[in-house]
Amino acid sequence: MQDLTEPGARVWNGLAVPRGSADSPDVVVIGVPFEGGAGGAGGASLGPGRVRELSSRLKTTDRRGHDASGLRLLDLGDVETWRFDLTRSIDYVGEVYRSVFREVTAPVLTFGGDHSITYPIVCGAAQGRQLGLVWFDAHPDVLDGYQGSTISHGSPLRRIVEEGAVEPENVLLVGTRAYDAGEVEFIRKTGINEVPAAVFMDDPAGARQAYRRHIEEISERVDQFYVTVDIDVLDASCVPGTGTPVAGGIGTGELLGLLEQLPEPVLAYDIVEFAPSHDVGGMTGHAVMAITTAFLARIAAARG
Repeated sequence: MQDLTEPGARVWNGLAVPRGSADSPDVVVIGVPFEGGAGGAGGASLGPGRVRELSSRLKTTDRRGHDASGLRLLDLGDVETWRFDLTRSIDYVGEVYRSVFREVTAPVLTFGGDHSITYPIVCGAAQGRQLGLVWFDAHPDVLDGYQGSTISHGSPLRRIVEEGAVEPENVLLVGTRAYDAGEVEFIRKTGINEVPAAVFMDDPAGARQAYRRHIEEISERVDQFYVTVDIDVLDASCVPGTGTPVAGGIGTGELLGLLEQLPEPVLAYDIVEFAPSHDVGGMTGHAVMAITTAFLARIAAARG
């Protein structure tokens, strides 16, 4: 496996096991502290470090009472990146994750970093697999180019689809509401599935039903799922600590409910675009940790 830098405080509220432990981990954590693909306010590179600081207070029981306290969590640390070299960083993240998905059998949980990192991670995850992709985000991220780059955080889903890593009919966009020119047309032309944020406002029950239907249909065609959560999928009032907050989004309770309905097996998860320097009163950090708890509870349940 590629070398990763040593993590900081690997406390994880008692879940962490040391590197070299004889016990096989139930979940592997990796940080990608990179914001070279971000076009909004900076600060996402600080996300993994802040998550580790908060992890000493991580809840190991989710809101439904599901217990994850028996999980063995291995924190592999951070992937090396280069702030002013987007192409080199994206290529190296891909190299690292190809190695990770060859060698690691436990679910992988990544903390970013801006959303550009999901492109190389998903491409690595998709090798040798028929992958389903659930993409929680205010933005669809299907721009052909953004601020002069084709691999920024405005384009990762487009690159994934166009390169054939995931078939468009096996992608589900959830909570979208901030579109740039051409994005709606691309979604419709390619057949990407979508449940926009507005549908959750207009018809919550119908939105949840559509979400479940899409998940069920994709499940019939794929081997495993990858789940990415851009924290700005939540309404701006819930998550000030992100580079591109967007009004009109779903709330934290709605998001947790959707995560609880995800299918198995899930190969990997990520949480991106947490920019702690913009947070207010720790609101965004609390949301990130609640999502982390939800993921860990799912992993614990799946592993029995």
